[in-house]
Amino acid sequence: MNETYTEINAQTFDQWVEEGWEWGQPISHETYQKALGGNWSVLLTPTKPVPKDWFCPMKGARVLGLASGGGQQMPVFAALGAQCTVLDYSQAQLDSDRMVSQREGYPIRLVRADMTRPLPFENEQFDLIFHPVSNCYIENVNEVWRECFRVLRPGGILLAGLDMGINFVFDEDETTFRYKLPYNPLKDKALYEESVKNGWGIQFSHTVEEQIGGQLRAGFQLRDIYQDTNGSGTLHDYNIPSFYATKAVKPE
Repeated sequence: MNETYTEINAQTFDQWVEEGWEWGQPISHETYQKALGGNWSVLLTPTKPVPKDWFCPMKGARVLGLASGGGQQMPVFAALGAQCTVLDYSQAQLDSDRMVSQREGYPIRLVRADMTRPLPFENEQFDLIFHPVSNCYIENVNEVWRECFRVLRPGGILLAGLDMGINFVFDEDETTFRYKLPYNPLKDKALYEESVKNGWGIQFSHTVEEQIGGQLRAGFQLRDIYQDTNGSGTLHDYNIPSFYATKAVKPE
């Protein structure tokens, strides 16, 4: 199971995009034009825009969209003058970014790669890493934080959207406890088979120790944090936070 789950996830994302997945729908020409005029926002988590003061000066910045394909954030950063690279394991997500870049006429570097492996970049290559909620699809997040630290320049910024894990506990209606944490299909054959059968992808819950602690152990300094909800459903209706976002910096 451990050898193939990331490829299963890549195929799952491709299918979701084909079915109209909201996180695989590229921005419109009108949204891109607004970004060119300075009117823009992007998401790390389902509903709350990332604060503008979390970003470095974007003109000329070297930005890595880590598991950030889909044509939603990189076009905005390109409109602000950034030099954008996007790494994703879903070809459909990369195709969306390619389509927007061709439509709007800006350059972008597209890299299909598995983020559970060493990132295919030189040391200290980026000024900013933008990493929306996605590491719930990999088992070990600590290696990702170490690689992010390696490829960022001193003073570089890591912006990450993170899953609290509570969504994994409930059934689809979010009304009944169904699964125990930690949620790891690689250690539960029945859950693995259920995940594949239902097209959920192979997902994992992660602790604060793994997410924030992992960033700190990699060498990052945590600068800010905020919580967010699912955007819909029972937990959202009760304003229960299920996601959070962090701003971390590599020391100079």
